Amino acid sequence: MQGHIKFLRRNLMCLAFLFSSLLFPTYLRADQSLTLKDCFKAALKRSEVLATQQELVIQAEENYHRAWAAILPAINGSYSYFHQSGSGFSGSGNTSSSSGQQTLGLSADQPLFRGFSDFAAVHEEKSFIKAQEQARQWAGMQLYRDVASAFYGRLSIQKDLNVLDNELGLYQKRIKELQSRLNIGRSRITEVLTDQAAQAILKAQREQVVGQWEVSKEVLSFLTGLDQDIQLDDTDDVPSNIGTLDSYQAQVNARPDIIAAQKNVDAYASNVSVAKGGYLPAVDLISDYYGDRPDRAANGAWDVEIAVTLPIFTGGTISSKVKTAESLKRQSEIQYSQVKRLALEDIRSLYHNLKADLSQMAALEEAFDISERNYKANAQDYEYNLVTNLDVLQALTAYQDTQRSLEKIRYQAKIDVNLLEASVAHQLSLMEDLENQ
Repeated sequence: MQGHIKFLRRNLMCLAFLFSSLLFPTYLRADQSLTLKDCFKAALKRSEVLATQQELVIQAEENYHRAWAAILPAINGSYSYFHQSGSGFSGSGNTSSSSGQQTLGLSADQPLFRGFSDFAAVHEEKSFIKAQEQARQWAGMQLYRDVASAFYGRLSIQKDLNVLDNELGLYQKRIKELQSRLNIGRSRITEVLTDQAAQAILKAQREQVVGQWEVSKEVLSFLTGLDQDIQLDDTDDVPSNIGTLDSYQAQVNARPDIIAAQKNVDAYASNVSVAKGGYLPAVDLISDYYGDRPDRAANGAWDVEIAVTLPIFTGGTISSKVKTAESLKRQSEIQYSQVKRLALEDIRSLYHNLKADLSQMAALEEAFDISERNYKANAQDYEYNLVTNLDVLQALTAYQDTQRSLEKIRYQAKIDVNLLEASVAHQLSLMEDLENQ
């Protein structure tokens, strides 16, 4: 009995360990900082869009299998039993006391010619498979863009909170100094009140940013399924320079959405051949084998037939199908042109946004350095009554506002560089590696 209890305890411990491993994988530990790659990996496992797109791929593959099945022979078995009350007639015409007859056989139908529409249908479905696969990859790139925006957006707001807390600390230090000066008659009460009012306004701004931070945590958690309080690893640097616009636009044809649109054009072109095949005759080889039938002795056990069907008049059905197929092909070509044009515009916009970010960041770095030195100089001059408290307050505000703007544009540049890289599908290999892990 004790042995059974130990066995059950050991198995329960194993099950508990496995259960905890499923619920809390190693990359979800609260004490571990997660990179953008980690968050993207979690989002890939969670995304309903990708899961739905995968089902569309499976459906396209099954359509392809059905198209192949139309080329292969169809073999069917049949059995029938006929019963008639009273006497009947045998196969020779004599009266028979038997009132039951059975037929058992196999029939095979091999399509020989369908106006080449069957092979065109296979090619059509194969193109649709490629289109759905590429659509799934592009959905992955869109997911990467969303995760990168949420990842760096949350880091940006978190950094903004740190800057605000530092600024509030400077205000508190400044207020204490002014109160000390007030006690010895070197400052006026209005100076203290001015700084306290500015500090109160800054606290209100901080509360607004706290609300934005909570929203940013919710967005990232929604995309990844990770806990809202996870720590993020902010180690990626902003690139000092990027390639030319032409070098990015030259990669547009490698985008999955472009390839998917091209595969749709190929599929609808094959569909035109499928429709035109309706004008041509259909040839089938039909064979039957009977294991048992009433007239087997007279008519034999098997037969072979070649059947030719030529459409003569179908009320314009075939012509309508051809015109519809040609219209769908033209529509797919228009959509391909639109997708490519939008892709080029997407790349251009993201490229110019990133270039502007880098230029603005360089200018703000210089402005931040100057504003920091200006604030420190004003604070020192105030000790010697060379400047007013308002001058110090303005210098402090300019210093902290410049720092906040610098940090915001730095993270915006990180977002834009990832969006630009995703716009030319540079993360496809990363996506494949993460899905294979």
